[in-house]
Amino acid sequence: MPRTFWIGSWAWIATGVGHLAIMAVMAVGEADPAGDRAAAAAEEVTFTLGGVHRSLYDVDLGINFVMSVALVFGGMACLLVAKVGPVPRALAGLGSGTSLVLLVVALVLLPSPPIVLFAVAALAFGHSFAVAGRRGAVGTAA
Repeated sequence: MPRTFWIGSWAWIATGVGHLAIMAVMAVGEADPAGDRAAAAAEEVTFTLGGVHRSLYDVDLGINFVMSVALVFGGMACLLVAKVGPVPRALAGLGSGTSLVLLVVALVLLPSPPIVLFAVAALAFGHSFAVAGRRGAVGTAA
């Protein structure tokens, strides 16, 4: 597997694991009065969609958890595909394009750690895509 594809995959994993760790620390950490007020306000906003009743707080927590796990899964899936043989050019392109979209969202809405990690992933997967364009697939050599 080329080193850059490996780096991009691990950047996704690090982002997901880091976010899960932050969620865990926030759940057991000291109470923040401003955060408590925001959480209480989000608990008050409820809705029913598809027969399921949830608060805005529940939905926010669920989205954060699901997206973190999805990033870890995506990175691990890329690593597993790369262990089998040459990485298809389409996968390197998908990783690059997805990382660019995530980078734009991070630049607009998120703090610096995901900005840096998504920039690393975009560059790494982009390099893998460029190499695959010359060779037809990303080889397994580093």
